[in-house]
Amino acid sequence: MRHKSVPAQKRRRVLAICGGGNAGHALAVIASQRFDGDVTWLVGSEQKADILRAGVFSREGLTSTGKIEGAANRVKRISADAADVIPGAEIVLIAVPAYLHAPILRQIAPHLSPETLVGSLPARSGFEFEATAILGPRAIFGLQTLPWSTRVQIPGTRCNFGSIKSRVLMAALPASRTHEVAARLTELFGTQMVPTQNFLNITLGNPGQVIHPGLMYGLFKSWDGRPFGPDAVPHFYAHTTEASGEFVGRLSREIGTAAAVIQARAGDRLDLSGVNYIHEWLRMSYATQTADLSTIAASFRTGPLQMRKAPVLEITPGAFVPNFAYRYLTEDVPFGLAIAKAIAQIAGAPTPAIDELLLWAQDKLAKQYLLDGDIRGADARELPTPQNYGVRSVDALVNWYVRENAAAPVAGA
Repeated sequence: MRHKSVPAQKRRRVLAICGGGNAGHALAVIASQRFDGDVTWLVGSEQKADILRAGVFSREGLTSTGKIEGAANRVKRISADAADVIPGAEIVLIAVPAYLHAPILRQIAPHLSPETLVGSLPARSGFEFEATAILGPRAIFGLQTLPWSTRVQIPGTRCNFGSIKSRVLMAALPASRTHEVAARLTELFGTQMVPTQNFLNITLGNPGQVIHPGLMYGLFKSWDGRPFGPDAVPHFYAHTTEASGEFVGRLSREIGTAAAVIQARAGDRLDLSGVNYIHEWLRMSYATQTADLSTIAASFRTGPLQMRKAPVLEITPGAFVPNFAYRYLTEDVPFGLAIAKAIAQIAGAPTPAIDELLLWAQDKLAKQYLLDGDIRGADARELPTPQNYGVRSVDALVNWYVRENAAAPVAGA
């Protein structure tokens, strides 16, 4: 299907959101407050669309509580059909789990205009390979994390902003667009977007890939199989031990070592200064919301999300077990840590802590990514690793990231 252009004087500005979960709800509110135009919303099913329409288009509408209070009063259309949502959009914000990135990109591709800016919040590791393979040469961007911590309270009716990050790293392709896209997104989201030269900073600097699996491992690696009572379910951040915090730090250092090897080979062709050690990232992101930043563990224990419980499942009334099918493993391992391992593999950098966690996590996920120390297990072929896109050496990796995609105009720039 070819996108039909509309004369500028007849066209209202449109921003499209993809994803009906926590981030999608937050974006509906934020865009309504900060975007001068209409907001459209693509969700995964007509059933979900019906639920959201019932709330958003009611008299009360969709509102937010917490750190940001507002209303999603610019949302004009909610649908499970990309043809109803995407045509005419100058910017498309993808806010879905990483395993849905490729399906969403394929769904929206026929309806994009050449100048539409497409981005993911957050990008997660390997998004750049999927997006360029599916969409071809166009302007894309990715955020390292969401600008906020947010939760849906009532679908289509109310969401909550638990915390706001002061700064978020972002990247764009082509690289020449990075600073102008960062300025646009800073205005749109109200959080400072920190531009980085290339997507490899986002992929290797992805904080979720070390924080979420690392803390899950710390909490549950020695779990004996006995259910927790309601009052015994651990807090995900507030119960971080120093040993667990140090393990998260080891994961981060191993990724940093791989980045250093690649940087040394690339010289001034590639700037990987955005691959921050996790303690530095915590200090940057939550500097004003954390009581004690002295160690990684202390940063988690005294940060803004202390009350969040670990992901669990209630198997019988009042009896809870760890939820290993939660996104902290299902997303942050295959679309995070496993990608970092694959890149470290290309760099020849040792990763004993990453290997230890991957072996534990893939057992919980009933997957095989790591085999004999390499990302070449039976399920590795489904991952957006550089190897799966024909990139298998450091030189090839550097060349992929420094190449300039064919320049595409950015709508509204």
